[in-house]
Amino acid sequence: MNLTRLTYCAPNYTAKISEIIGGIGANSNIASLGLKIGDEILFKSKENGRGRIVIEHNNSEIKLGRELASKILIECNEEPILTLDQVKVSDVVEVTKMGAKGDVRFRLLDMGLVKGVKLKVLRVAPLGDPVEILINGFNLSLRLEEARGIVVKIVEIDKHHQTNKKRWGMFRG
Repeated sequence: MNLTRLTYCAPNYTAKISEIIGGIGANSNIASLGLKIGDEILFKSKENGRGRIVIEHNNSEIKLGRELASKILIECNEEPILTLDQVKVSDVVEVTKMGAKGDVRFRLLDMGLVKGVKLKVLRVAPLGDPVEILINGFNLSLRLEEARGIVVKIVEIDKHHQTNKKRWGMFRG
């Protein structure tokens, strides 16, 4: 069995909550919704593709924010199919398919973004574009359109609660 984030699930997937990561606030918010480790849930859908996560638990529908839902780790029998733009910061993934077209594809291949290479998502700009990744020891920024064309599988999920997120820009603290 693989551990994966709730946000990485495919629609209509039944799973068991294995772990809840995050701070005291996230844990209490999840507990206030009646969710705990060991509960069976049905992942129904994502609103608007990137919005809230809709799950079913004990015959009631629960809507979770994307950030809170990403703190719930579930046991998964099958590996979710993701694109690079859907991966959470600090997670390590492996490229399974390059879907980019034209000159962009050749540039990305030349930089080492080939099938089987492992990479880590370092940070995402405030509006989601661009995405910065660590690949073969160097940082590479990709446009959101380019990241959508790269299919990946999860290798390692970062379970550490980060109070100091890496921010994009010149004011880092």
